[in-house]
Amino acid sequence: MSVYHVIYNPNSGLRKTARSADAVRHILEAHGDEAIFYPTEREGHCTEIVRDINTKYEAARVIIIGGDGTFSEALNGVVDFDKITFGLVPCGTGNDFAKKMKIPSCTRRAMKRILAGNVRLLDHLDLGGKRCLNVCGLGMDVDVLVKYASMKHFKGKIKYYLSLFYVLTHFKPHRVRYKIGDVEGEQEVFMVGVCNGSYIGGGMALAPDNAVDDGTLELVVIDNIKKPMIPIRLVPFLLGRMNKQSCTHTFRGTEAEVEIIGEEPARVQVDGEVIEMPKLQVKVVPKKLRMFL
Repeated sequence: MSVYHVIYNPNSGLRKTARSADAVRHILEAHGDEAIFYPTEREGHCTEIVRDINTKYEAARVIIIGGDGTFSEALNGVVDFDKITFGLVPCGTGNDFAKKMKIPSCTRRAMKRILAGNVRLLDHLDLGGKRCLNVCGLGMDVDVLVKYASMKHFKGKIKYYLSLFYVLTHFKPHRVRYKIGDVEGEQEVFMVGVCNGSYIGGGMALAPDNAVDDGTLELVVIDNIKKPMIPIRLVPFLLGRMNKQSCTHTFRGTEAEVEIIGEEPARVQVDGEVIEMPKLQVKVVPKKLRMFL
């Protein structure tokens, strides 16, 4: 018998997460395992719970029921990576990291993979005091997240796509300075992403060929796109072909810097969380994150 620590937000996803938690409970009971459930109560609570579990238990098995934001919070609570292994049951708005790792959206199938017990070691990104699981960056994606947070109506993907439409029709470019390895540049951009994973915004491929266990990160710089061209460029973005467009430049390395120029407040996003930060300084941490996959 194994003990699983299950963390979930009972109020997210139109209560879909709570229903998934009930299903996980039944699956673990049927498998003969013990489950300890931790409903989160506020932003950042998942980080606190993981920190506490990681401190108290020698070999903790933690199941996260949620999306990129919840898993990112969990990642930021790890004290000792050697003493904790994560499983993910996708139940968020975007589930971009789950898409990259081909984790089934069906709770039963996701749990089958977790209970198989196969562990993979994955990379993550370190921002100097904050960790990133999937993608951090700035530009259009941050504008969409800010608009999303301000909208009072709609929920989920409909709300996201309405926010995206608004931003694309009112878009203003962002000026940045970036550095990765021997490459340096300063220009106006549509967006910039520093990628451990591949997808943003519920499945839009920013770095489709990126790997999460090769000890490198990918810096994606998309040139400023004039408004009449945005709908044309958006099609390959949605189809996962943005990396093939002439306006997209990709660079690979182990560290990257991106600085926002002339904006106040200067905002970036880290796994979908908007933070006021004028400069991203990112390095890859290879194969420390343990996951059931």
